[in-house]
Amino acid sequence: MDSIVTPKDNIILVPTDFSTSANFALEHSVEIAKLFDNEITLLYVVEENFLTNLFGNSIEKSVMLDTVNKKLIEKADELKAKHPGLIVNAMVREGKPYKMIVEAAETLACDSIVMGYSGSSSLEYFMGGTTNRVLKSSPVPVVVIKDTPAKVKYEKIVMPIDLSRESRQKVSWATHLAKKYNSEIHVIMEMQKDEFAVNKVKGSLLQVENMLAKEGVRHVTKILDDANYPDHFGKDILQYCEEVGADMVMIMTQQEKELKEYFLGSFARHIIENSRIPVMAIKPKELPINYWATESFA
Repeated sequence: MDSIVTPKDNIILVPTDFSTSANFALEHSVEIAKLFDNEITLLYVVEENFLTNLFGNSIEKSVMLDTVNKKLIEKADELKAKHPGLIVNAMVREGKPYKMIVEAAETLACDSIVMGYSGSSSLEYFMGGTTNRVLKSSPVPVVVIKDTPAKVKYEKIVMPIDLSRESRQKVSWATHLAKKYNSEIHVIMEMQKDEFAVNKVKGSLLQVENMLAKEGVRHVTKILDDANYPDHFGKDILQYCEEVGADMVMIMTQQEKELKEYFLGSFARHIIENSRIPVMAIKPKELPINYWATESFA
């Protein structure tokens, strides 16, 4: 089966406001870039209203933008000197941060965005509205970082799936990472109440197991029962991540209105806000109604 999402471009977009959380994200992206031979593009977005209110004329505004651009280039040069062979570009944009981030990802054909997330940023650059809007709008996966370890590793990746067809689109990205990091993928689902739903859960798990096995990826599957995982799915996912010592959790970022069982909404926000490990958020692509029914996983 052809992958639904095939990462083929090699630019990681890293928005920054030079905050601690943004620096964590940058350190993390550098380690990824070195392993996958990615380029990095640093992006600083200056709020249009902020400039208008702060400066009364275009000359002062131009000086401020030029200063930011120089600081960004200095950061890029510093990284290139520290990591020979690493390609780092700098970009300054003016406008709404989330719109400029998404626009840059589309224009540059980036394969991913790596962002910091902190509740202490004075510009609220990577929290609340900006982060959520980027996650909902981004055409490529977004990796959200709160902290970064001394060595970036994805030895264990937790991949929760639900009963929707779109949920399994994470498999191709999990495979992409697993082959580089020799990761073990933990596929987890929530226990259902009735027998019909239980059978659907088992069928979904079997499909994903076959997909991972075909790619030679080590994996574990588990259904989270109510006795050991009594909270809502978001909390249960984070509990499981802690139990197995996970290095990343992968989620979807939009809800299909017709599917009550589709995993997202408050669950995704809970994970992003509370996870201690990197979160990869993937916006699902629309699929033909019979896509999974017509695919063979033998």
